[in-house]
Amino acid sequence: MNPFGSTGKVDDTPFDGSGMKIKTLQTRRQLNEAEFKSILQVIEKYLLSKPSHKLAPFTFGWLLELSMEMLGSIWSWAGEIRTTRKNTGVSLEIVTAELGVIAIESEKRRSDTGELVIATAAEFHHRAILVQLFEDGNGRWARLLANIWLMQHDQPVTIWPATDLRDTESPIRGE
Repeated sequence: MNPFGSTGKVDDTPFDGSGMKIKTLQTRRQLNEAEFKSILQVIEKYLLSKPSHKLAPFTFGWLLELSMEMLGSIWSWAGEIRTTRKNTGVSLEIVTAELGVIAIESEKRRSDTGELVIATAAEFHHRAILVQLFEDGNGRWARLLANIWLMQHDQPVTIWPATDLRDTESPIRGE
C-alpha cells in the first residue's frame, strides 16, 4: 500500500521552497514526510488525552501558535497570518478579524454540550477553510482545530477521509 495517498505514486518532484527552514528537503515526498512527523507530534500532544483549556485555550494567540507548532520547524510563515492574496479565502483585509471570530466564539461556547459542541467544531472548521488564514496547511490546521474542540468537550474526534496524514490528495478533495 502506498503511504502517500490514493494516486498510487510517490511524488519525487521538486517544489517551491520559499520560506523553507530545512534546506535539505528537495522533493515533495521529503517535504510530506517532514510535515507528517511534525504534525504527528502535535496530534499526540492534543489528542492522546483530553486537552485542558489551559493547554488549548482557543485564544487568538493560541490559534496562531497551533499553526506554528504544526509547521514551524519547517516553514518560516507558520503561525503567521497570510500576507498574500489567494484564489481562495477571504480578502487580506479581513483575515485577522475572521481569526478573531473563532477566538471570540470559542469563549462564548466553552460550556456548550452535546450537539452544540459538534456544530461549533463544524463551524470552526468551515470558517477556517473559508478564510484560508495561512500560506499553506489550512486544511490540516482546521481539521486538528475541530478535533481539539471535540476532545475538550468529551466528543469523539472526526476521522477524516484520507488514508494517511501524508496524503497530498484526499479521496473527497476533488469532489
